[in-house]
Amino acid sequence: MSALLLLIVVLCVALPAAEVAAALPAIWLAQATLLGIRAVLFTVGPVDLTLADLVLLVLLGKLLFSIVCTREVAAHRSLYLALAIFVLVNFLATLAGGVKFGGAPMLRGITALARLCSEMALVPILAQTVKSIPQARRCVGIVLLTLGALATIQFINFFGARHGLIIGEVQGTERDALRYFGPVGDSIGSVLLLGYLCALCFSSALGAGAFLGGILLTAGLGAIFSAGIGTVIFVCFGVRASAIRAAFSRSFWLLPALGFLALVAVVTVGKPLSRTLLDRLGQGNYANSGRQRMASVRLAGAMIADNPLTGVGYMGYEPALARYGGEKFFQLAHPDGATANANNQFLQSLTDAGLPGLLAFGWLIVAAARLLRELAAQTGDRFLATFYLGAFLWLLAQVFGNLAAAWLIPSSYVARLLWIILGTGIAVTKLMPSSILLPAAKSARPPATLVPA
Repeated sequence: MSALLLLIVVLCVALPAAEVAAALPAIWLAQATLLGIRAVLFTVGPVDLTLADLVLLVLLGKLLFSIVCTREVAAHRSLYLALAIFVLVNFLATLAGGVKFGGAPMLRGITALARLCSEMALVPILAQTVKSIPQARRCVGIVLLTLGALATIQFINFFGARHGLIIGEVQGTERDALRYFGPVGDSIGSVLLLGYLCALCFSSALGAGAFLGGILLTAGLGAIFSAGIGTVIFVCFGVRASAIRAAFSRSFWLLPALGFLALVAVVTVGKPLSRTLLDRLGQGNYANSGRQRMASVRLAGAMIADNPLTGVGYMGYEPALARYGGEKFFQLAHPDGATANANNQFLQSLTDAGLPGLLAFGWLIVAAARLLRELAAQTGDRFLATFYLGAFLWLLAQVFGNLAAAWLIPSSYVARLLWIILGTGIAVTKLMPSSILLPAAKSARPPATLVPA
């Protein structure tokens, strides 16, 4: 084990930090798929450190070394300020919650916040280590390849689950009404939504169909609703991009092919999917899920009403359930996903830190959306501009299509992808400051570059 750890450290030091950071989602996936519980290398207090955590620690060391050597920091003031305020508000709320609810929930909240901050460190890591536009394109390409691998896993499970070939998680095998989550879990729909919207922006009908099929295979109402909201947002904003309009005009001949692919999808995917949906409706699973969500809302409302300005502390929903009558709705002796959080990011922010928490969350989303919108408008690199347009639409879909998910929490793949996208985006704004403007207002001076390490 020591030799393996040493090899990992050497590879992380030797390889470019930006590409390693962009590959972290793939490392997390491989860790969950191949290692599972064995991924824990060692424990420090209440914190389990995994292989991916070790990689992240090495990247943080390289970041500090780069800053010390170059004395240059690639920062984005408004976004960094929003991130800092979000962390500070939740930290203060956790301390206040410790006074009211005891030391154990406070320690748990501080540990969860530390985990979030460690993953949030991907923002400055990528902002500092992406040194060129080709390197930014490679980082984006790694993210897209990871998303493509997730969509592929969905279909591998679809064709292989009945033959014992399963990668990650597949539910409903005992009643032949399968739901596919893969190694990401029930957040897979929100993750594949990024790939779906990027495929629409790149005018890739095959990619959009593959990602949308992966979302439908979850048979989750929230994921399907978010995909619908994302499609509406794309129609409203995405088709205004000249590159997308041009691609649509060139690809008119694809309509018959798309019709044939739709027919094939109905025959292969539609029948099993309809059986799963009907099973969930017939067994009352959607109704049960709705009652569970309403119970979560009711309990979150009680916590918010009792703590409107401080909340119950970061990720304090589950520890506070017993105090607010959670045993009437959930089996607190056997916690599951229903009791882990408030099941909605807006409620989660209010529950964690009260009204200041919601305002901090809103500020963070606005700052992130402004950065992504500026990147989507830049004309220096069409590939990056198109990707960031998809990321901007994805962020809007997460906000407006959020039915039943808390995604700005530790170990959330949605948040992990967001940090990577924002960090790479900050570097791009530093590399191409003049190209963020409209074509008529572009400066004639050459694009600036970051100071090399």
